[in-house]
Amino acid sequence: MFNLIAIPFGWIMRMIYQVVHSYGISILLFTIVIKILTLPGTYKTQVNSARMGLIGDRLAKIKKAFPNNPTRQQEEQQKLYNEEGINPSSGCLTNLITLFIIFPVYRVVMQPLTYILRISSDTLEKAKTLLIDFMNNQGIEKAERTVAARPELMLLKYGKSNPEIFSTLEGFTDQIADFKNNFLGFDLAGVPSMHPDGGWSFTALMLVLLPILSAVANLALTLITQRHNKAMNPGGQQMTGAMNMMLYLSPLMTIWIGMSVPAGLSFYWMCNSILSLAVTLLLYKYLSGERLQKINEKEKAKQIAKGPTWMQRMMEQSAQMQAEQNGTIRRDGNRTSYSDGDDGMSRRERSEYERKLIEAARRRVAEKYGDPIPGDEDQDA
Repeated sequence: MFNLIAIPFGWIMRMIYQVVHSYGISILLFTIVIKILTLPGTYKTQVNSARMGLIGDRLAKIKKAFPNNPTRQQEEQQKLYNEEGINPSSGCLTNLITLFIIFPVYRVVMQPLTYILRISSDTLEKAKTLLIDFMNNQGIEKAERTVAARPELMLLKYGKSNPEIFSTLEGFTDQIADFKNNFLGFDLAGVPSMHPDGGWSFTALMLVLLPILSAVANLALTLITQRHNKAMNPGGQQMTGAMNMMLYLSPLMTIWIGMSVPAGLSFYWMCNSILSLAVTLLLYKYLSGERLQKINEKEKAKQIAKGPTWMQRMMEQSAQMQAEQNGTIRRDGNRTSYSDGDDGMSRRERSEYERKLIEAARRRVAEKYGDPIPGDEDQDA
């Protein structure tokens, strides 16, 4: 599946490379193209986040009013979301798409000879056989496994340093020699190593530096986003210890992954984080003041006209089921009792509240399946 997605990405990269003749600039322009394609989803996510900030104080009041009643909290929050036409899960799909894009991009970066230079698979297989034979003759251990791990990058490396290996493949080394994979001192087809072949050099140092720069850009984007969200919604949910840990583990994971894959992927991550930061800051400035109020009213009217989303309906039904089954209703054999809570409701008020919830749920089920609506029979009689 990822290969099918990688094919059009490879075409985009190839077309850009044929114009600029630079692997680094190709990745940068490719990142810009992807950012433009995903901009509508990014805008929708930012609008939803900004609108959530507008009701942050009201959400905080709900939590304060029912501190020990999560079921009632969820019900009241869902009512508020429905009144304001806000979908709290909006933007999840955009985030999933962003993560989904990484895999085909990784494939394109790992296989530049296939997706950018368009060298046939038969030629690549013959080239791999020649390279493995050469490495075995040189006494290099685990030659076949080393080539199998990153075949096209190994072919690119040896095609530039030892072109005589592939002398029987007409035109192969000429294509590789013309491939400009160095950019600002970065060998974007190389893999970082703490023990580089031939010792430390400027290129080897830059390869190790690139994953670190990528992690710093990613951390800057995350911190600025968190600070803005906190400023927009001070009463919002605070990050837990686990979330804080993930915040700081993510850059470390970026470094760890970047040290084991071609530098082109780290370069893509860095470019993507920098562009994302620029887009985010521009949208923060755009979605503010009177403009945000107008956008909010427009989105509110649009969402209310469309009705609750599938996710909102699921959340509402879940809250109702919890209220009916696990809320404040306690059953001990044939006896039903209601405990006093911290939401200010008396036992009688709670009983009436639960009764209405159950009655409303029964009416919805009856309407859904065309059964007689409870209570209507008595009125007809």
